[in-house]
Amino acid sequence: MAYKVFFLTLGCKVNSYESAAIAKLLSGEGFEETQDPSQCDVYVVNTCAVTAEADRKSRQMIRKARRVAPSAIVVAMGCHTEMCKDEEGADITVGTSDRPKLVPLLLERLQIRSAEKENDLYDAGGRFFEYGAVLLQEGTRAVVKIEDGCNNFCTYCIIPYSRGRVRSRSREAVLEEIRDLAGKGYSEFVITGIHLCSYEKELGHGPSALGELLSEVAGIDGVERIRLGSLEPYSMTDELIGMLRDNGKICPHFHLSLQSGSDSVLKRMNRKYDTELFREVVRKLRSAFPTASFTTDMICGFPGETEEEHKESCAFAKEIGFTHIHVFPFSPREGTKAFSMPDQVDPSVKNRRTAELREISDVMEAERAREMVGAEVEVLVEKVPEPGLFEGYCREYIRVLGTCDSDCLKPGILLSCRVGSADGFTLRGKGFPVTGS
Repeated sequence: MAYKVFFLTLGCKVNSYESAAIAKLLSGEGFEETQDPSQCDVYVVNTCAVTAEADRKSRQMIRKARRVAPSAIVVAMGCHTEMCKDEEGADITVGTSDRPKLVPLLLERLQIRSAEKENDLYDAGGRFFEYGAVLLQEGTRAVVKIEDGCNNFCTYCIIPYSRGRVRSRSREAVLEEIRDLAGKGYSEFVITGIHLCSYEKELGHGPSALGELLSEVAGIDGVERIRLGSLEPYSMTDELIGMLRDNGKICPHFHLSLQSGSDSVLKRMNRKYDTELFREVVRKLRSAFPTASFTTDMICGFPGETEEEHKESCAFAKEIGFTHIHVFPFSPREGTKAFSMPDQVDPSVKNRRTAELREISDVMEAERAREMVGAEVEVLVEKVPEPGLFEGYCREYIRVLGTCDSDCLKPGILLSCRVGSADGFTLRGKGFPVTGS
């Protein structure tokens, strides 16, 4: 009888990738993944620790697992459990540094075989643990993790403690995974990591190492699009921007982590750039990619943030003209410097400022969509809700709904679409197959 395993994943794309990686390892041991938690033999909660709220929800989901599947083995893994190895309610707890050991520990718990001899095999230590090709898709996009860890120690962030230092995946392993996925029909690849621009930093390489890897990815048969995860502004050197510009597969959508549009707040955050550097990076990227979309993360109510600093943030966001802003109220995270900083902002003020910045983001989203009316965009079809209708995303990462008369309309094909109108943050138009897709 095959044991059934259910995964509940909290947090980022990297967490999703790692859940898929563990699922792959367990599949090799004869486990079957199920979508019904009440029927599982093993309930895995992949936790998050990026904010205090994420910590709270991780604990809540571990308790819920026990209620939903009372006879299952409850496994907790991930960032939260790296910081809280004695998490109540879980039968097996692993963090990020020892995550792969989940497999032998589970096999031992089920009395399939002893974990004693296998722990060395599954010990990542200070290196990037290689899972091999991992099938994780978002519609017709495949996600590929190339790096883990962060060396930056921003004053609000727990990630360097929960994820450890930068560790990069070997180039050949990355390329082999993408070759495998391209052979399965995927044409768009999301390249992700905790600190993407630090790829191969531990080997003494600079940001151009990422550009070199992406050039090799672009040369793989079947790769049509390369989409990048979060990028640090100070790592966007002229050399890297030039390499991205010359790589015809890079999607003109850049998520540049900002956090605040006030230089004084950025300094308290221990961010390694100011608004002038950020502004210059955007200018250079827009020069290299005239249709580029820019998204970002911003925090409202960081300790000591004054009303004037908040207004500076709002004004800077408008100046840049982001396509979308992920806005978060500051969450005090025990174990970080910001947790004990003076002048903590009242929650009601944080919530009001968060709402104001989100409203600015909504306005900019709609403006960006209207700017695209009349343009011709390339769409990777993700859904065909009914004959002649399609849904997908353009290279600039804006949702597109449209009609297409082609008999070959199906998920995974590329269309050229003339945008006729914009409805909120959705483009509408008529599509035609791209030659060779």
